[in-house]
Amino acid sequence: MANFHFDIGNVSRGKGHSLACRLNYVSGERMQDLYLDTPHYRHRSDVLYCEVFLPVGAPQELRSMQILCNRLDAAEARYDARTAREFKCSLPNELSAEDLVRITKDFVTENFTDKGLCAVVAIHDKRNPTDPSKNNPHAHVLIATRVLDGDGLSRKKDREHNKRSYVNAWRAGWARVVNLGYERAGRKERVSPDSYEVQGIYDKEPTIYLSLVDYQKELRGERTERGDEKRAIQERNEERQRQRSLGYERGLDIEPAR
Repeated sequence: MANFHFDIGNVSRGKGHSLACRLNYVSGERMQDLYLDTPHYRHRSDVLYCEVFLPVGAPQELRSMQILCNRLDAAEARYDARTAREFKCSLPNELSAEDLVRITKDFVTENFTDKGLCAVVAIHDKRNPTDPSKNNPHAHVLIATRVLDGDGLSRKKDREHNKRSYVNAWRAGWARVVNLGYERAGRKERVSPDSYEVQGIYDKEPTIYLSLVDYQKELRGERTERGDEKRAIQERNEERQRQRSLGYERGLDIEPAR
């Protein structure tokens, strides 16, 4: 079932975040935090795809995630600096791995590398071994906060992309590339960045995402509070859809509840 989920956050030293730790989390590759002199070596087996994206003309050594991380950390002197912007975006469960990679590449190229920003992309397939329909593929995209200037990072921070208008543009851009992926695959599903209310859908609740900890517990067969809440939402939505389908079959004009 097509769904749209698009979160934006910051990797901020002021909030106790480490860029190397975050890159290790999304990629599963060993990373060394030179700023804090701390290694991060958590392995993960669900990484479907991982790549560093660079603007045209960028030094090729920056394709090393560790070197890029070192440069981004070194560019920030403040103890509370924001070292990256992170996006977490849901991907269609109905499409192939190749389709998911193309969707993510198109989004990153159009919105970031074409504008001089480096990016790290990791796609997690999040397979459910007992029910493939509940797979949760998604992409993590980490973006530099400084554009490339010649052979290095600009001394001036990129603050243009802090504007609220970019949030709306990025959300619309992600929906566009996902829908193009559906179209290329010959499927009818489509996603929208708008809320259900804006779309005029009043009888469907937005679903929620599980944290990694809750997701792993659920895979082991443990019920979580967040998992129960998600299941309840899905059941209510399915029941509403069932009632509407029955109404259509009987020729009834059912007004969605508001």
